[in-house]
Amino acid sequence: MNSFAKTLQFLKKAFTIISISSLLLFTSCIERYYPDENQVQAGMLVVSVHLDDQPGPQWIHVSRSISLNKTVPDPLLACYIEVEREDGEVREFDDLGSGQYMADLDASFLELGKAYRTLIITPEGKSYESEFEILYPSPDLEDVYYEIEELPSWDPADTEQGIRFYADFEIENDSGRYLRWELVETYELHNPNYETRMYGTDRRWYPLLATDKILDCWITADIPVIYTLDIGNISGKTYRMLPLNFVSSQTKRLHHGYSLLVRQFSLSEKAFWYWNELAKNVQSGGRLFDKQPALTPSNICSLDEPDEQVIGYFSISGVSEKRIFVEDVPGLDLFGDPYFCAPQLEPGFLWNYPAENLPLYVASATIFGRLEVGEVRDECIDCRLYKGSTNIKPDFW
Repeated sequence: MNSFAKTLQFLKKAFTIISISSLLLFTSCIERYYPDENQVQAGMLVVSVHLDDQPGPQWIHVSRSISLNKTVPDPLLACYIEVEREDGEVREFDDLGSGQYMADLDASFLELGKAYRTLIITPEGKSYESEFEILYPSPDLEDVYYEIEELPSWDPADTEQGIRFYADFEIENDSGRYLRWELVETYELHNPNYETRMYGTDRRWYPLLATDKILDCWITADIPVIYTLDIGNISGKTYRMLPLNFVSSQTKRLHHGYSLLVRQFSLSEKAFWYWNELAKNVQSGGRLFDKQPALTPSNICSLDEPDEQVIGYFSISGVSEKRIFVEDVPGLDLFGDPYFCAPQLEPGFLWNYPAENLPLYVASATIFGRLEVGEVRDECIDCRLYKGSTNIKPDFW
């Protein structure tokens, strides 16, 4: 494949969201619900509470819905929130602001096989309570690995190469039959070190030295895919080659090192169907509750108004996890995008340039034998500005 074709493939590549399951009807507080836009009302309670069996800080997020054309819900402050075990043992969550509530859960409270529920009292005095959820243990996550694969590309005559991750896990009778996987990727990124000048807030030009730039960073992001599996009818002691995410060689993520953290969660049957329904609504980017979620079946009910719809779900899971590191994959043809952080148009009329957009940076680079001079994005000068980025090497690297 020539460089021009690779560049086109890089620009036109598409991402897909995978889910491994089907949907069934819910019972009790949970029922299947297909809203249209007029049914999603502003002010609905939005709850994100997915606890696990690992002792330490755990969070609950509470907010109010706004509307479908606004993606960020309104944080709900000053709530009283507790999680109760079936024997009456309770842990209260502290209000940290911005709709976030935290409790440092100890190992003595998190008992496998016990049932838990949450109670939320809003500042207006309205009470919401979830159904009980059983804390099932998670099977051991035996191995995480990858294989080189080729997928169809935008060009029918060509393919897109990359690596597909897989997981093997044990099948244990006491672990329950429903599982979910959550993936977090971290990769090392190097920005090109082009000769650069800065047009400062005082409207003067300054040369930028290498020491003025931060070009090497590590970027961490959640994989916006919901993976679930019902293992009830699977025989054997080990499930092998569960397909997970695909990382294309056309991206920058595999150039300088890539790490994938795989977390495996046990689920109740109702939680399993909830995550499958949620998979229909997740589109791209960020954590599942960074943006206002769609109206999915919930196991949280209003004690004051039983017909009130609540967005979100209370679950508690056993978890096992494993991390894999990938570097210099033999046989993988990495594509170096020549236009990554390349200079764009050179800005004009700088005397009238908006002050709030300063400073700006102009770089010089030779691309395909031609000198390009123009503005570059701030992230190309300081890689910490990329979402989820830091210039501090992670402990696991």
